[in-house]
Amino acid sequence: MVLGKISAVIFWLAVIVAVLSPFAELEPIRQLDSLEEWQKPSRITALNQADQKKVLQRLAYTQPLPTFVSLPDFNQIKNVTEKKRNFFNYLRPYVKRENARLRELRRQLLEIQQKRQKRLRVTLEEYAFLYSLCDEFRLDVDEIDETTLTELLLRVDVIPDSLVLMQAANESAWGTSRFALEGYNFFGQWCFRIGCGLVPQERVEGQYHEVASFNSPAASIKGYFYNLNTFHTYEHLRSIRASLRAENKPVRGETLAAGLGSYSERGEEYIAEISGMIRVNRKLLEE
Repeated sequence: MVLGKISAVIFWLAVIVAVLSPFAELEPIRQLDSLEEWQKPSRITALNQADQKKVLQRLAYTQPLPTFVSLPDFNQIKNVTEKKRNFFNYLRPYVKRENARLRELRRQLLEIQQKRQKRLRVTLEEYAFLYSLCDEFRLDVDEIDETTLTELLLRVDVIPDSLVLMQAANESAWGTSRFALEGYNFFGQWCFRIGCGLVPQERVEGQYHEVASFNSPAASIKGYFYNLNTFHTYEHLRSIRASLRAENKPVRGETLAAGLGSYSERGEEYIAEISGMIRVNRKLLEE
């Protein structure tokens, strides 16, 4: 009798969980300890503790950091298809994590923009969130107006997996370059402080740049997203993305590649190369 009642209780609990689980998934799980120091807001100290926490929750990553795994020796994989698949599988979780956060930041940004357009009250905590986005995405403003929100929407947006992974493959020779092996640098990012990275062997005398060194693939991916979404060099890429949004068209890597003319000295040749690599590897990229 008792066992029967326990079984019945367990059954109905399972039913309740099954019914509620789809709704639970609608709210992303905030990874509150996930932000780098440069991503943490510097202008929220005037808020009370509750509002400070709300701002941090808004900014936080919505997916946990993938378990760290050292860079595999891709040179040891002789089958070309398997080598490519392993390379994509190694970096893809980090790319998806960045894009998941950007989607959630953008969703909140659009929500606040709509409130302003309807002349609804925007809270102090929401304004703090907007100013925090301005800091992170290098937008120097004195006040939040419609122009500021429009510019933020140009920057706070996803970069398609296909473009990220294909540039990583191109710039790191499929994860076998010296900079990938020694510094998890998959994109050829430069830095300009002595000791900030690795000195290129072919660096011309009189130049002082180094190739940035990262302590993990997550940091390298994060740096790449930061570059494309903030630096003036990639304004064209961001305008292409915004045009696609305005026309309700999908944001595809091959289309955004047209905005990479300044990424390499090879210009149009580089764009054609990245676009071609996306087409050739489309099936593997979509796995």
